[in-house]
Amino acid sequence: MSLHITQKRGASIKKLFIDMDNTLVDTLPVLNAESQNVQKYNVKKPDQIPGIFRHLKPLPGAIEGVKELAKHFDLYILSTAPWENPSSWQDKINWLTEYFGNDADSPFYKKVVLTHQKNLVKMPDSLLLDDRPYHGASDWDDAKIDSFWLQYGYDSRLVWTAELVPFLISIANSNEGSLRDDIAYANKQNQYALRHATTEFKKESWE
Repeated sequence: MSLHITQKRGASIKKLFIDMDNTLVDTLPVLNAESQNVQKYNVKKPDQIPGIFRHLKPLPGAIEGVKELAKHFDLYILSTAPWENPSSWQDKINWLTEYFGNDADSPFYKKVVLTHQKNLVKMPDSLLLDDRPYHGASDWDDAKIDSFWLQYGYDSRLVWTAELVPFLISIANSNEGSLRDDIAYANKQNQYALRHATTEFKKESWE
């Protein structure tokens, strides 16, 4: 008779990658408001307006939530900047340094990835918090390498001002054998809806 033993990981800290737009930053209302004014900027879409990403507001509770999560996770930013808007790449870095600083005390100091292919960054025992499935975000749901995509705000309780931070901390502090086991264990009581099928998501009219 063979004996199957599940080997638990060590006490290494889990990695949490956080999207910016509509997950950390309140982007969509501003872009929607400017969607009728693109002609005056000589662009086709509002996310191509120079400087539009620089002075956006953080989502309520996001800054405080990140600072708390930094005590439990190895944090990274994983975001997409519009290809047709060169200023957006610099604006996103400047936004992060404004709210989190620009030295080793910042949870995101030299830990920012801007890419149109987020699936290239996925790694074992790592979690992506992202509001949309696009640019490879949904590919983080990969059982083979034990990475996971948690959709920000799909469950109305999983936002910064509600139960998101305690839920993530419970995942960080679990050691059930795999990341997926940790998520299932943390979600046993509340049964949050963690994400929806990518085919159900609807883009904005200007996208």
